[in-house]
Amino acid sequence: MKNIKTLLLLCMLGGMALFGTTACSGDDDSVVTPDAGVKLRHITIREADGSAVPRRLRPLAVLTDGEDLSATWTAGDRLAYCNLSRMNPMTEGVYSGMLTATASARISPFTGDVVCRAGDYLAVVYPAVSFEANDGYHLSLTGQDGTLATLATSYHYVYGKALVTSVTDQSAEATMDKMKSLLTVCKFSFVDKATGDVIPVRTLSVCYGGDGSDAGTYPEAAEVAIGTNISQADVHVTGVAGNAPLVITCLSEQDAVYAALLPTSGLRTFRFTVSNSGGTYSGTAKATLNEGEYVVATGLKLNEQ
Repeated sequence: MKNIKTLLLLCMLGGMALFGTTACSGDDDSVVTPDAGVKLRHITIREADGSAVPRRLRPLAVLTDGEDLSATWTAGDRLAYCNLSRMNPMTEGVYSGMLTATASARISPFTGDVVCRAGDYLAVVYPAVSFEANDGYHLSLTGQDGTLATLATSYHYVYGKALVTSVTDQSAEATMDKMKSLLTVCKFSFVDKATGDVIPVRTLSVCYGGDGSDAGTYPEAAEVAIGTNISQADVHVTGVAGNAPLVITCLSEQDAVYAALLPTSGLRTFRFTVSNSGGTYSGTAKATLNEGEYVVATGLKLNEQ
């Protein structure tokens, strides 16, 4: 009986030893130590909870006119990113590239291949831009055709700042609060002051009026300064002084014109000149343009020249 008990005990100990060895071997096989260094990873950027920020619709690639300007992404929309935390040591250039919206919805994740590691901050811009340096990028207001579709896909600039929260060897996750609009979207329509008739628009010229040094001009280009230490709320567009009005050329005569304009520092006088197959009209209006604002300026009265 003693020998039987000894044998059973040895078998139990042997089984425990075998189980322990197997468990350790299994643990070794399942442990994955990600390379946490800076490398190319496929990233997914999701919108952060945003509990500290009022949730609004992002101004995105499809714009719908109404009392307000509603918006949705379209799957495949292209955005640009710039890693604010990384410089290329060989060229002193920037790590930047493309991101893609993955859903046709009001809120969409963005994916793309990004050189990063956990804790990096990424500037995200729509429509896509070229980053010439880590401190900013340029944008242009020229070439608008007055349609909402073109404005939405080419001129309705929005900016976000994403934080890379976690990485594996090949992938990364990031979060981003709601993106902010950098420009003002305006809807213009005009009537003949003498007759009250609607004035169809073929070309619309917008410039500053008044007697100041910038009278007769409106900035067609702008710069946006960014940086790791600049909060998203502090990123603004700054106009580059030009010597000509902003001209919007419509593909055909239309009764309403949509335009992306730079915000103003206060109340300004704007001078409008409208041309069509029937003649040319002009007039002025005063306005303060705030970034991210949708301004419906319809029925502006012009005089025939």
